[in-house]
Amino acid sequence: MAICIRNLLYAVIPAFIILTTGAQAQDAALLAAAKAEQPAVVETLRKLTAMDSGTGQAEGLGQVAAIIEAELKSLGATVERHPVPPSIGSAVVGRLTGKGRGRVMMMAHMDTVYPAGTAQKRPFRVEGNRAIAPGIADAKGGVAVILHSLKLLKSRGFDDFASITVLFNPDEEQGSRGSNRLIQSLAAENDAVLSFEPSSAQYDIVLLGTSGTANARVDVTGKPAHAGVSPELGVNAIVELSDLVLRTLDLDDPKRGVRFNWTLSGGGEVSNIVPDKAWARADVRYAREEDFDRTIATLKERIAKKKLEGASLNLTVTQGMPAFNANAEGRRLAGRAKEIYAEAGAQLSLLERTGGGTDAAWAARSGKPVVEALGLPGAGYHSVNEEYVVLDKIAPRLYLAARLVMEIAGAQR
Repeated sequence: MAICIRNLLYAVIPAFIILTTGAQAQDAALLAAAKAEQPAVVETLRKLTAMDSGTGQAEGLGQVAAIIEAELKSLGATVERHPVPPSIGSAVVGRLTGKGRGRVMMMAHMDTVYPAGTAQKRPFRVEGNRAIAPGIADAKGGVAVILHSLKLLKSRGFDDFASITVLFNPDEEQGSRGSNRLIQSLAAENDAVLSFEPSSAQYDIVLLGTSGTANARVDVTGKPAHAGVSPELGVNAIVELSDLVLRTLDLDDPKRGVRFNWTLSGGGEVSNIVPDKAWARADVRYAREEDFDRTIATLKERIAKKKLEGASLNLTVTQGMPAFNANAEGRRLAGRAKEIYAEAGAQLSLLERTGGGTDAAWAARSGKPVVEALGLPGAGYHSVNEEYVVLDKIAPRLYLAARLVMEIAGAQR
């Protein structure tokens, strides 16, 4: 997931869980096939995590794309590569054609957050009920679930769909700057979108909402002076910046789904000169566009209330992912996911929102229903901790993905 604070959010998941009720008859043959497929999924995870594929790492992204393309072609899909400038690498788009009416889109990202050399330093391994490797949950586990759930459907001979479109993009961890238009256009062509970001190892979930993301940068210009002889002749940019930080602390408003936190700063050049330059960056998260607009408007008002005469402040705002809020049909489909998961003997919870931003938001701009976090349950992503997925959740997640495709296709009869 891009630019996220998932692990912190998962600690408070129970307060936001929505419960649904009802269970359907288990598809015993599909579940047995999903269980039998687990070793193959583990092998795919080993291959996908053997190379670095951080955002912008062209060689590794190309290697992952080649593995995906080969797997899709073995399933009978037509495959295209789509360059997504300004991002490095290409998106892989595969299409399967059936004999029904439903059109389903499945998506996951190939890129990770790790620097070059991480795959070699921390190679794939299995310990007990965990498979451990950089990027294995976020989101190479999702890649594997897509590929192997399609394999289950092919083995079953299921073709009661008009089309299944799969998208694997190379730039999600940087906000999908290049691929977001492709995501939106493909989503618009389909009846529903299934997105395969990881779930939580502790709380098995799918998501009904993600946060919009943005960065706000303030540059302060003051006036230099000798810090010991005549500091009163200067305008201290660090003092002005510090006061701005204090007068904007209340912009962080979790009750409204807004998180505003200053995260980076700097200023000055030498220790005996009043600094005439200072800067700071804030991380901004929001649940609704109107809340974002209100927050930035308030920030501008606070910037205008300068502490020091002669100081100049300049604001730059860069938006990343938009916010995702599942529509009514998306919420219904998530409710069905909970029921389907119960068929596999597992319990699924529906989380209203996470603090991270994901490609579900881009897909949802099409107006089509979207369900997020259908990838493998795991933990340790976006951290120095070892990233892992939970092995005994592979079969339920394969079953869930395959049944959701069948559900969406069947709804269009």
